[in-house]
Amino acid sequence: MTKVISGESKDVDDNDSENWLTETLSKILKAYKPGNIFNADETALFFQCLPQKTLTFKKEKCFGGKQRKVRLAVMLGANMNGHQKLKPLVIGRSKNPRCFKAAKSLEVDYIFNKKSWMTSEICSKVAQTYDCSVAKLLSFLIIVPPPKEINQKLKNIAVFYLPPNTTSKLQAMDQGVMKNFKIHYRKRIVRKVITVLENN
Repeated sequence: MTKVISGESKDVDDNDSENWLTETLSKILKAYKPGNIFNADETALFFQCLPQKTLTFKKEKCFGGKQRKVRLAVMLGANMNGHQKLKPLVIGRSKNPRCFKAAKSLEVDYIFNKKSWMTSEICSKVAQTYDCSVAKLLSFLIIVPPPKEINQKLKNIAVFYLPPNTTSKLQAMDQGVMKNFKIHYRKRIVRKVITVLENN
C-alpha cells in the first residue's frame, strides 16, 4: 500500500500537545459552558479546481488541462457542542468581485486584501465584530504571530492561542471540519459543471 505524505503532524511534539490539553485547556474550559466555547480557523480554498480523477474505458487516453491556482481564504468556526456555526468569512483579492454584482445578499461575510490571506488586522476586525454581538464567549483564534491588540480591545470574548506548531493535532477545525467543507464545495462545483454541460 502506498500513501501520500501530507500534513504537519509529524513535526508536533506530543508532550507539548498533551501538557496543553491536560493543564492549560482544562483550566480554561471550567469557566465556560460548552455552548459558549468557540473554535475558529482559516484554510485555503482553490475554488476553481476540478477533480483530477475520472472514469475511462481500458486503453482510452484521458487528457486534462492545468489546474487553476486561484485561491481564497475561508475562516470557519463553531461552538464546542456543534449547535452554532459562525458565518463563514471569505477573504478574496477583489474589493468588489464581479460575481457579487447581481447578489442581493451573501451567505458569507466577505473581506479582501491583495494576497487573500488572513492577517492580524482582519482577525482583529472579526474578533471585534463578534465581541459586539455576543456576551461572555470563549473563542480560539489561531494567528501567528498573535496580535497583542486583540486581547486589549475585547470585552465579551476571551482569546486563547494554541502552542506553536500544534494546530494539526489540537485545532478542532482541523480534525475533519475543513476537509468536509472542501468536499461539499467540490461536489457542488462538479454538479454545476455537469448541469451546464447537459444544458449546452
